[in-house]
Amino acid sequence: MVANHAITTAWEAYNLSLQGRAHLPSRLVELSMRSMSDLEGEDLIVSPGPEEGLPPPDDPEPLYLTLEGSREFRLVPIRPLRAETTVVGVDASSIRLGETGAGIIVALRGAVVWRRYGSCRYLRMGPLLFHVTEQNRAEIYNALRRFCLGLPERQRAPSLPYMPLKMANLFEQWVREVACSLSSDAILLLDGSLSAGPDGTSAALARLLELARANSNVVMAISKTSKLSVMGKKLLDLLNGFPGPCLLELGGQLLPAFSGVKYFGRVYVAKLSPASYPFRLDIDAGLPREIGIDAVRALVANDAVYQGYPEVLRLAHIMATFTAPEVVAMQLMLSRAYGLRIIQRSDVRKLLFGPFGTGGRGP
Repeated sequence: MVANHAITTAWEAYNLSLQGRAHLPSRLVELSMRSMSDLEGEDLIVSPGPEEGLPPPDDPEPLYLTLEGSREFRLVPIRPLRAETTVVGVDASSIRLGETGAGIIVALRGAVVWRRYGSCRYLRMGPLLFHVTEQNRAEIYNALRRFCLGLPERQRAPSLPYMPLKMANLFEQWVREVACSLSSDAILLLDGSLSAGPDGTSAALARLLELARANSNVVMAISKTSKLSVMGKKLLDLLNGFPGPCLLELGGQLLPAFSGVKYFGRVYVAKLSPASYPFRLDIDAGLPREIGIDAVRALVANDAVYQGYPEVLRLAHIMATFTAPEVVAMQLMLSRAYGLRIIQRSDVRKLLFGPFGTGGRGP
């Protein structure tokens, strides 16, 4: 569990100000502890391998989207800009530790990684544990929306299988605000896109970008996949045959809204190193185009870019992701702290089908 004093110490060390929401960590810890208070004597059922039937990754773009009509493209070569610039990577993750008779136990963790002058520092927040049940899922979901996004209105909570992913998305928004508050004159790298769905998150994303601009930060989001297609071709296929590093710029400042999805960034296809994979790159559209392009040039000069992917974002993902030993350690802590009896769930597919019971996961 995250200790209040650890977060407070980090605030003092980095002079963190969250614009009136500085008590957020303690409120999250209280919510976590309250949800865990009824666990005494429960059974904790854990799975032997990867969970089956998990929901797809959360994405504000629910369908494959085609941009109609002809569009102007511009190929922008990327030459490193030799200026000392801080590069920041942000990520968060969740994991389901097991099931109880009433619900599921979910762990959240976030990470911020800074690279400056060739060295890296990181701040890791979590894990925060929650016992999510049918009775309290609405309370937990809306409390996270209120604490992490600053959204007072209540919304219908997702079903239990979707709660871990939705909780991680809400928690990640707060971690992003932490990174914006701790950094100035920096490049802030996010995982995903600068688009938001019709669930109220667009206001939070707009506030995040305003905070970043106030601190002279440039926000970019990198996505490994894209559901956009242009003139009959998938977005990421548009750079096939072109060597990197370069950007392919779609004409127009912003994409039109689709099904309530709002876009806050200029959308590019990026190859950030020679012979690299293409990625979708969104750059804050509230900044002049030239500042965004120069930020990409500063990024490739100040961060290690392996196969087209920035190293600080890779490190943030590694710091936020739960390893197998960590999962076992948290399950053991739960059994000792709350008297849970850990029960290993049998893999029914393996029992029925032997080596052929892979459930689509391969051998």
